[in-house]
Amino acid sequence: MNLRFVSSSAFLKDCPEPGLPEFAFIGRSNVGKSSLINMLSGRKALAKISSNPGKTRTINHYIDSDSSFYLVDLPGYGFARLSKTEINVLEKIIHTYILKRQNLKCIFVLIDSRHEPLKQDVTFMNWLVRNNKKFIVLFTKSDKNRKNDLAKLRAEYMLKVKTMVSGFVPDIIPTSSITRLGKEEVASIIKEMLLT
Repeated sequence: MNLRFVSSSAFLKDCPEPGLPEFAFIGRSNVGKSSLINMLSGRKALAKISSNPGKTRTINHYIDSDSSFYLVDLPGYGFARLSKTEINVLEKIIHTYILKRQNLKCIFVLIDSRHEPLKQDVTFMNWLVRNNKKFIVLFTKSDKNRKNDLAKLRAEYMLKVKTMVSGFVPDIIPTSSITRLGKEEVASIIKEMLLT
C-alpha cells in the first residue's frame, strides 16, 4: 500500500470530491492510529506521531499510488484532556463524516489489544451498528502480547463484545506497527472491497 497525503479538512464540505472509495481509521486517542497508518503505507512519517495523544483534529485524506481509493485518518474519540466544547466539535466532525460521506466503504476501528472492552469503544461500536455502518476491528500493539495469549485475547474480546454490542460481532484483525503484523490482511480486505 503506497500512500501519499492529500488534505486535512476541518469539515466534511472541505473534503476531496467523493469520487473514490474511502476506508476510514478511527480509535481512542492513544491507540496508535498514526503508527498503524505509517506501517500500512510503508512510510515512517506519513501520519504525524505525537507524544501527546489526540492531536488529530481534522479529517486527513491519503490516496494510494493507483488513485483507486482514499485512506482516511479520523480524529480519535475518548478525549480525556479536552473541554466539553472541543469534544462536541470533534464528535460532530466524526459523526457527520461517517453518516454523510457517500463513498465510505468501511470503518476500521482500532482497539488496544491489551485492554478489556472499554466503555468508549463499546459505545462507538454500538453507534455504528445502530447506523448500519460496516466496520472491522483492528487490534493494535499486538506485539505486546505473546502469540498464544493474542489468540485467547481475541476470542475473549469477541465473546464479550457480542454481549455488549447489540446484533453484531465484528471481525478482529491483530496488527502491530512494530512487526508489521496485519499489513497484508488489511491490504487484502481493502482490495476485496474495491471489487464489490
